[in-house]
Amino acid sequence: MKYLKTLGLILIIQIIIILLASTLSYFDIINNTINNIIKLLSVLSSSFIGGIYIGNKSTEKGYLEGIKIGAPLSIAMIIISIFLYKNNINVWKILYYISILLLTVIGSIIGINKKEKHN
Repeated sequence: MKYLKTLGLILIIQIIIILLASTLSYFDIINNTINNIIKLLSVLSSSFIGGIYIGNKSTEKGYLEGIKIGAPLSIAMIIISIFLYKNNINVWKILYYISILLLTVIGSIIGINKKEKHN
């Protein structure tokens, strides 16, 4: 159940930031390049925040909890990219998905360490 809550948290953060960026782009407040950068950063930051959240909820081995969240998230994004958008996988996309996984793991390590300091 805690994994679904974490994935839900990640998706909610992404949806809110992407909707705000798309709205600003629609009204020509920001250009398309900045909109794409905001979308990229929203996915990476929400993965990191989700990692911190799952790290706070776990009892030990934060890196495994980060892998349990980051790997399915990356795999789901790869599947969506391949089958729905018919995109090919290239080096930049592989680095993007690996960075999502790494940021989730780093976030969970930080989250579990912060929890231990408070107790």
